[in-house]
Amino acid sequence: MAGEIDLDELDLRLLHELQQDCRTPLHELAKKVGHPTSTVHYRIKRLERAGIIEGYYAKLNSEKIGMDYITVIRIDARYGPEYYATIGKQLAEIDGVWAVYYSLGEQDFFALTRSKDRAEFMGTLSAIMNVDGVQRTKTQVVAEVIKEDPRIDVCTKIRRRARKRKPAGDRD
Repeated sequence: MAGEIDLDELDLRLLHELQQDCRTPLHELAKKVGHPTSTVHYRIKRLERAGIIEGYYAKLNSEKIGMDYITVIRIDARYGPEYYATIGKQLAEIDGVWAVYYSLGEQDFFALTRSKDRAEFMGTLSAIMNVDGVQRTKTQVVAEVIKEDPRIDVCTKIRRRARKRKPAGDRD
């Protein structure tokens, strides 16, 4: 895969722990992964410089802060040179839009929005429809959030590596 950086088991374990709670003090993190604090500090800085760790965020409860009107908007756009980059960037800058995905298939883009209510959402939708190149939108309102977790399961890579290291007779 282009752009993929080779991560060893320590990197993956650190990424897992940071996704669980990025406020864990360095010395506790070092204890959890079984490496010196200086090594853990160096590795985290290296992961940040490499762009693997892009930031640290508080996970907010959208319902408790009154932003629980969630929609998925399917967007058809007019084709042209680099249209996906131009239109995608404009969509991403609209207030209320928290994710934009360029896709292959029936729709060109998917935009995920959060608003306090239908009236606020209609302002977001109007801004989306006013982007030059947007031809049509189809909106679905989310009735209930079943699962929403932006974390990446890096433990799968750890388990795969562990299976590869076991002798053939020791595999499950």
